[in-house]
Amino acid sequence: MNIKAIISLIIFIGTYFFIVIEKTPKVYVSLASVLLLILLKVYDFNEIQSYIDWDTISFLFGIFLVVKITEISGFFNYLSLKIIKRFDYDPIKIFLFFPFLSWFLSGFIDSITVLTFLTPLTYTLCRIIKINFIPLIIAEVCLANIGGAGTLMGDPPNVILGSMFKLGFTNFFIHNYLIGLISGLSAIFVFYKMNEKQLVESKNRIDKKKFEDIKPEEAIEDKMLARYGIYGLFGTVFLLIFRDFIKKFFQFNIGICSILPAIIILSLKGSHEKMKNILKEIDIETLLFFISLFVVVGSLEKTELIKKIAFSLKDFSQNGYKISTILFWFSVGTSAFIDNVPEAMTIGYLIKHISKSIPYRFTILIWSSSLGLDMGGNFTPIGASANVIAYSFLENQGIKIGWGKWIKLMFLPNLVAVSVSYILIILKFIIGFY
Repeated sequence: MNIKAIISLIIFIGTYFFIVIEKTPKVYVSLASVLLLILLKVYDFNEIQSYIDWDTISFLFGIFLVVKITEISGFFNYLSLKIIKRFDYDPIKIFLFFPFLSWFLSGFIDSITVLTFLTPLTYTLCRIIKINFIPLIIAEVCLANIGGAGTLMGDPPNVILGSMFKLGFTNFFIHNYLIGLISGLSAIFVFYKMNEKQLVESKNRIDKKKFEDIKPEEAIEDKMLARYGIYGLFGTVFLLIFRDFIKKFFQFNIGICSILPAIIILSLKGSHEKMKNILKEIDIETLLFFISLFVVVGSLEKTELIKKIAFSLKDFSQNGYKISTILFWFSVGTSAFIDNVPEAMTIGYLIKHISKSIPYRFTILIWSSSLGLDMGGNFTPIGASANVIAYSFLENQGIKIGWGKWIKLMFLPNLVAVSVSYILIILKFIIGFY
């Protein structure tokens, strides 16, 4: 191992360590790591950009814009209130449906955004109807990460892997969505059984007359922006689904699928005035974090460390069952403690090298890794960005959950979901559907 390889490995491990302990914002940690890689001559400054997946960055930027427009309009709050009123404020129906709503929305809107609006709403409504909001919010977090595993746009690891291997929306939807649905329903069932007694007691003491004056329509602050946001979301999904067909006639990367609807919305009459400060609302820190992580992980590729690891797995990689099992459970275990974005990049490079010498279609390794990365993060409060959003909100309300209670409420439902997912992945391999 040469000196540059040693330096890149030390910086890579150090980056992970400081991200995990959360003493310094992760964007500063990753940017400092990039600076060190340049100063220590692992990278020449001009070659950094070649290790950044700009397609992924542009897609995330576009989807952030579209979702933020929809969020500002108040549409998400309206949708949730409408569902609650339709369920007649029944705690059991709410407890079963809201996690399912979190699962469904996270397949088409990133899980961070879903939890950003769903967590405070759930907290408020649970206080109104006097039920325990902590199990419900944790269930929503769990299902958001499971739902995000089902589509290309649902979770950052999927976007990264999809971009690295030129896989479209339909690829992820066909191979991951049904697995995510079955795994999600199994988790909801376990969450319900764990809280059944408390929910039944709450249902018996609710006075529904107190809630007759609530009007969901009042939650929409701007009807025009709500329409534009909905059109943008549907437009993005449409372009992702038909991207493979469109590519036959135009240069059409993943990034264009979200950038194009966002630009159209911002150009429409009446929207540019209201959205003139929209860029200030975008999570630029997250984009900078992703960009710098591409560079940090790319250093392992540049110094051929990943290539050497792939070669050491050569014997395992010849057996699709063994390597799928290793990648799945490794992803599940590590993503509970380490951000799954750098892991997705690392595993992506690893799969690229393995795929050159295996006797089966390499995509089974992508489905195994993406599901493991997306779902494994549920086990701890720091395992995924959605977890941090919900956990931080509750702390700001003066509610201390702690790691112990989080794991106690999350462990069994997520373990069931992960196990179901693993069984279905192996079944896919056995029948050759990958």
